[in-house]
Amino acid sequence: MLSLPVIDLAPVRRGEPGARKNVAQLLDQTCRANGFFYVTGHGVQPDLRQKVFGQSKAFFDLPLDVKSRWHIDKSGISRGYDPVGWQSLEVGKPADLKESFYLGVDRGPDDALVMAGVPNQGPNQWPDEALVPGFRASTNAYAQAMASLGRQILSLLAESLNLPASYFDAFLTNPMPVLRLLHYPPNDQPLQQGQVGSGAHTDWGSVTLLAQDDVGGLQVKLGDVWVDAPPVPGSFVVNLGDMMQRWSNDRWRSNLHRVLPQPPGQNRYSVAYFYDMDYHAVVSALPGCFDASNPPKYPPVTAGQHIVEMYEKTSL
Repeated sequence: MLSLPVIDLAPVRRGEPGARKNVAQLLDQTCRANGFFYVTGHGVQPDLRQKVFGQSKAFFDLPLDVKSRWHIDKSGISRGYDPVGWQSLEVGKPADLKESFYLGVDRGPDDALVMAGVPNQGPNQWPDEALVPGFRASTNAYAQAMASLGRQILSLLAESLNLPASYFDAFLTNPMPVLRLLHYPPNDQPLQQGQVGSGAHTDWGSVTLLAQDDVGGLQVKLGDVWVDAPPVPGSFVVNLGDMMQRWSNDRWRSNLHRVLPQPPGQNRYSVAYFYDMDYHAVVSALPGCFDASNPPKYPPVTAGQHIVEMYEKTSL
């Protein structure tokens, strides 16, 4: 049976001899094959994760008219609450059966990127503390932990290409990561043709770090087969986005994945962290990923413009 590999980062964190090289080689093999894997031994505290899941559930349990006070359309920069029916990740298919809450870097009016008019930069919409106590503090702490893990994974990916471990740091001077809390409610109505929890799609940026609850429903397309990616206790599911496939000149893969609809009476929660680069980061073929016989397949593009275009493409 096809399945995703589980990569243990604990030997790297402990500084064991040869661990970084071994893990880097394994990452390269995995990213060439399908761009999806689990990581364990990552060092993220379980209680931090539990708090974020608890506050996510508390928010989504609020009545729709209350949640809609922070509707994403009121943001102007794709932050806040998007209800069921707001997005179709598989373009041309029925709306996804999910609701979510978007958070990014919380930038004030005097922030350099905001003052420069860079798209999708500005303040988050925050639910009232009285309604969801601890929401802001916990999501901020969780995002900080995910940024640290994301940098660790990117440093290993750089080494897998025989680049310096710090290679990607130059593209992360002022990044634009997105934390997305997700809820897949029970499906109590007949499905439209092709309707699922999240439509088949690839992610848009560099790397995604996904925490799942114990319900399941995530699937990854390996070849012509949809394969379950069930919860692995304490792990994160990591996958490469379109920018990394483009950066690697198709050496690595940004793979299709989807979430199945939930059966009646069952809720599913997950938390996705999209570790996206600086808005103005220019993505072009990486050293070692092209030569005279394998020239760059894509023209250079900025990371930010690609992300903005994908929001516009998938919003209903």
